[in-house]
Parts: sequence; structure tokens; C-alpha cells
Amino acid sequence: MDTPKPGARDRADSLDKMLDVWVREIPGLDRLTEGIVERIQNLARYLDHSMETTLAEFGLDRRTHRVLARLRYQGPPYQLSAGQLAEGLGLSSGAMTNRLDRLEAAGLVRRLPDPDDRRGVLVEPTKAGHAAWDRATDTQAGREALIASALTKAEKEQLHSLLRRLMRAFPHEVRAGARRKKAEE
Repeated sequence: MDTPKPGARDRADSLDKMLDVWVREIPGLDRLTEGIVERIQNLARYLDHSMETTLAEFGLDRRTHRVLARLRYQGPPYQLSAGQLAEGLGLSSGAMTNRLDRLEAAGLVRRLPDPDDRRGVLVEPTKAGHAAWDRATDTQAGREALIASALTKAEKEQLHSLLRRLMRAFPHEVRAGARRKKAEE
């Protein structure tokens, strides 16, 4: 990864030049707001691409990673019923069954009888599932830390706080719709 030269990181870039054109063509345009939105969208694309690349390196995809992450989030013993897992991921029971079939065939999860529901099953990651999730997550976290190292600790804290404020500015319906869409993907 190329590291910018000292002083170069805050110089105008191609997006700034594009914003100049937009302001010329749309005089009422708020240049700063458009710049913020465009930069956040570009950063999201870069981070998505980085994550896709990392997952591919470890033979995973986003769907697999989400299932393993949801189980990991539970904490020990990292088990959920198939129904709870489907609900948490926003999936139908049929979609969850298909996903679990693939993960089980890949040796990443196993199904166990649910002691509290004789018709139910508990899902847990296998040793290989834990290892795959750990390696991919650790690698991606390292890549993200490298990117974030362009900022000081104080700048990271400030940016984190400002982004939280922007996220909360969206109406509840928009945030809920975005969560539903993500669950469908």
C-alpha cells in the first residue's frame, strides 16, 4: 500500500475537483455535504472490497462469515437454535436450512440435538469454523487498522463520534429499511 507523503494526505484530490464541477453546474449545491456523502460512499465501497478480498483468501463468503459471526457473538458455548439463528440473520427457515447444509458440508458448523426441544437442533461452529472466522477477522481487522493509522487517536475518536451522530440523524424508518435490506442480501 502506498503511503502518502507528509502533508499530501490533506491536499485536494479528484473528488475535490469533481465537487468543483458540481458546484459550478449546480450553484445551490452544498459542497461540504456532498463531499462528506461521496467520501463515505467511497470508503464503504473500499471497505467492502477489502472484506470480500479477505474472505476469499480464507475460502469464505459474506453469508458464511455472517453465520459464524452470529454464533461467535453469542459467546461460549457459541450455540443457537436454527430458528434463533434464522431470526437473528433475518432469514426464512428454508434459507437457513440451505445455508446450514452448505456450512455443515464444508465442515464449518455442526448441528446438535437441542436438549430443550426434541424436534429442534442447536448449531455451533466446528473447530475449523472457529479457525476460519478467527483468521479472516484478524486479517481484516489488521487491514482496517492500517487504514485507520492515517488518523491520530484523537482524530479517530472524533470521527467515530461524528459518524455516530450522522447515523442517528437518519429517521427510524430509513435505518429499519436498511437493516431489512442487509438481511436479505
